[in-house]
Amino acid sequence: MLETITGHYTIKQILKDNWQAFFEKYKDTPGIRDSVVENVEKVMDCGDPLRMGFFTYQCQKCHHTKRVPLTCKSRFCNSCGKVMTDNWINWAQNNFLNSSYHHIVFSPPDGLWSFFRRKP
Repeated sequence: MLETITGHYTIKQILKDNWQAFFEKYKDTPGIRDSVVENVEKVMDCGDPLRMGFFTYQCQKCHHTKRVPLTCKSRFCNSCGKVMTDNWINWAQNNFLNSSYHHIVFSPPDGLWSFFRRKP
């Protein structure tokens, strides 16, 4: 079954469909680190209440309950990584982007280096 977000194939679904075959093919090569395997598995389980767990909230007035699945918190995950990036951007804006001094490093493409060497 194809999992989609607004009609697009998700990275989570691509991993679910292909990770096992990829891992079996390349597991004996030195390229797949344990941390990669761990994060891919987290992403595939992200938001699955049976694999990641969940919180249950209940309204004290009407006793309606809602289960909220836990997420993986991996920066490799589209959803969780986006949240982490947004949080870092907010922190950065509040802590050092509002300063009067900014250090900028400019790295031109290889093709422009001869120009900069001639006219520094």
